[in-house]
Amino acid sequence: MSDDAVKRPGSADPDDMLTLITEVGEALNSSSYPVPLTQQVLHEICTTYDYDATTEVFATYIIALDRQRGRTAMANSTTPYRFDQIADTETLVHRLRREPIPVPDALHKLRAIAAAPPPIHPLVRIAGYMLMALGFAMCFRMSPLASVAAVVLSIPIAAVLLWSGTKPAITALMPVLLTFLAALPIALWSVHGGFDDPVRLAVIPVVTLIPGAALTTALIELTTGDMIAGSTRLVSALIVLLSMAFGFALALDVAGLTSVHLQDLTSEQAPSWVLWLAGPVFAVGNTLYFCTPQRLWVWTIGLTFGTFWLNNVTQLVILPAFAGGIALGVTLLVAWVVSDRAKGHPSALVMYLPPFWLMVPGSMGFVAISGVITEDRELSGLGTNAALSLLSMAICMMIATVLAPLVIRLLNSWWPRP
Repeated sequence: MSDDAVKRPGSADPDDMLTLITEVGEALNSSSYPVPLTQQVLHEICTTYDYDATTEVFATYIIALDRQRGRTAMANSTTPYRFDQIADTETLVHRLRREPIPVPDALHKLRAIAAAPPPIHPLVRIAGYMLMALGFAMCFRMSPLASVAAVVLSIPIAAVLLWSGTKPAITALMPVLLTFLAALPIALWSVHGGFDDPVRLAVIPVVTLIPGAALTTALIELTTGDMIAGSTRLVSALIVLLSMAFGFALALDVAGLTSVHLQDLTSEQAPSWVLWLAGPVFAVGNTLYFCTPQRLWVWTIGLTFGTFWLNNVTQLVILPAFAGGIALGVTLLVAWVVSDRAKGHPSALVMYLPPFWLMVPGSMGFVAISGVITEDRELSGLGTNAALSLLSMAICMMIATVLAPLVIRLLNSWWPRP
């Protein structure tokens, strides 16, 4: 491609374009996009700008190469985005894939998104974290007393998470430290008060630290041939999971809790009607804590509620491990369609992540690894189900991603957008 072609109207300076490509990739990595999807988006942006670049996307960084001019650029992504940042990134990326807006303007918007402060007050975000804990407790139908304990324990956990979010140097310590601090009072309660479900109660306050999304994304990348990115993400997620299980086991040892108390016994003392509130309560808490834009609230709450019940109904006919995958695959397909058809193109990822987390794809893995560490056979036997669940979710998500363009084209042919 000649320099004249690059500089004609609708094109951009090659140096600026190389920077734009790397920063878009950095933003998508921070938004938890799988590598294959990030590469697809970057290719479409290059096509829109009539720019020829080669990109290599990894789990935490991206390299862009302009072979014709022998220039490279690299960007590293370390801090996950909040939902408001993800939504703004997807809105900008949607424009870049369809029209060549001025590159300096696009770069300014990307950098403004990365530096944007949380739009919701920290106290409101802590209240949202408390609602997430309550929603999970409702999913497990835990007793009222256990639900209150989960909510109370989530308050200091949320405060520490918000504080540590501004201090990357100590972020790596949070999984093991917070799991220990959450599990210790629960273990003491189990020893002295006879509480029969310490594992699930311990995981509720720290559920946002469980790398279920990272594990599933890693499986998607591995099964699509992105071995380096998938392997890196998988190892990183497993280290987090192991550190949380270590913190849990350490708390048990300090409290003197024996394996006799460690049974996967979901308390059924709460009435069944709480299940109808579990999804909406969790979704509202999620939108507050992760700063979801208000325009996405209705979609997020609706999809979370629908996913939860689709999973429950599907479990009546197939194994729970497969039911969760089908429910999440359908939800992702719906999110893609809504993002394409609805006004303003709401973020598919923001709509999808709360239902994904509600399914607790990593909690069974956490329980299983905890069982291995504490040598409890009943808990460690959950490892097979955890692996099946994650693989089922990854495969169904891939199927949904492949089907989404076909379904969208079919809908557009039957029912054109106004």
